Amino acid sequence: MRPMRVMLQPIGESDWQLLARLAIRLPQHLPFVECQVSPRTLSLPPGAITPRRQWLANVLLAQLVVPPGFDRVVGVTNVDLVVPPFNFVFGIAEVDGRRAVISTARLMDHDAEVTEVRALKEVLHELGHTLGLPHCPDPSCVAAFSNTLADTDRKGPKFCLKCYQRLLVSWQQQCSEAKQEGHDGGDRSKCR
Repeated sequence: MRPMRVMLQPIGESDWQLLARLAIRLPQHLPFVECQVSPRTLSLPPGAITPRRQWLANVLLAQLVVPPGFDRVVGVTNVDLVVPPFNFVFGIAEVDGRRAVISTARLMDHDAEVTEVRALKEVLHELGHTLGLPHCPDPSCVAAFSNTLADTDRKGPKFCLKCYQRLLVSWQQQCSEAKQEGHDGGDRSKCR
C-alpha cells in the first residue's frame, strides 16, 4: 500500500508555523499519510461571508483543488466557518471525497500546544470523512463528533482501533481499485 499524499492548503491569513507543525504531526497519527504544506495561499472567496461575519464552509471547500501528485487537500483557515443551519463548524469534508477544510478560529488558546493539538484533531477528523468514516460513538476517538470545544478537548488525537482499521481498509481498497484500473503507475491523483 502506497502512502496517501495530503496537501495542507492555507486559505486567507495563515500561521505558517502551525501548518508546518501539523504536516509533521499528521503522519504520527496516520502512518500511511505523507503531508506537505502548499507554498501558496488561497484568497478567501468574495461573497462567502455571512451577515454574522462567518464564512460559508461549503464555498471554501468548493474552491479547493487537489494538486497533481496528491490524494487529498485540506484547507486551513483562521476565519469562523458556518454550514447552515448550524451556528458554526470546526470543519467540513467531502465524505468519500478528496477535499476538506478546517478553521482554527474557535480552536485558539493562549497555549500554542493546545491550539496545535486541537487543529491536528480537526484535520484528522476531516481526513477520516474523506475516507468514508462516519462519526464514532466513542467520545475519546478523534472521529467522534465535536459540538463544542470541550468535545474537541475531550477526544484524543488518535482513532479508536475500529475506526483506524476502517481507514486502512478504505485506503487499501482505493489503491487496489486504482491499480486494477491501471491508474497507480505514478499518477497519485488517480488513487482516490
